[in-house]
Amino acid sequence: MSQTVAKSKKPSDKEAALAAYNRVVEKAELLDIRLTDFKYSVKPKYYPAIEQESEGNINLSRTFDHDVVDINHDTEIGALGGRFVWSLKISQGKTRLLNVDASFFVVYKDVPDVGHEHVEAYLRRVGRFATYPYFRSLVAQMSWESSAELPVMPILK
Repeated sequence: MSQTVAKSKKPSDKEAALAAYNRVVEKAELLDIRLTDFKYSVKPKYYPAIEQESEGNINLSRTFDHDVVDINHDTEIGALGGRFVWSLKISQGKTRLLNVDASFFVVYKDVPDVGHEHVEAYLRRVGRFATYPYFRSLVAQMSWESSAELPVMPILK
């Protein structure tokens, strides 16, 4: 008669990382989002350039990007924060015609102490979706106020 000895299964590194990340998802709550820096610039050359582009005479380059900086996780009080820096630029060749830059400081509370890489992954993923609507709204407002006729920015997926 053979006996099967049950082995205790040790979670893999991937499973442990996923469990740690999921603890942050389960516990963390958005505390605050604040606009900390904003710059809008449109050169007078922009207006004839968009008209020329609509007529098919020139091509304008459009770039849209973001970054996360100044990430801080205070394990003593369970806080996680960072700045999301969003930018939109429209250029003709090397000449920048329109520029929108905005920084938002985001803070989450009740963040468990599960390791920096897991809370940073959470902040990068979730904070992006939390701050983008604010940037999108600023771009729309500045477009209206300056008659820049920017198209509505896309929804993030």
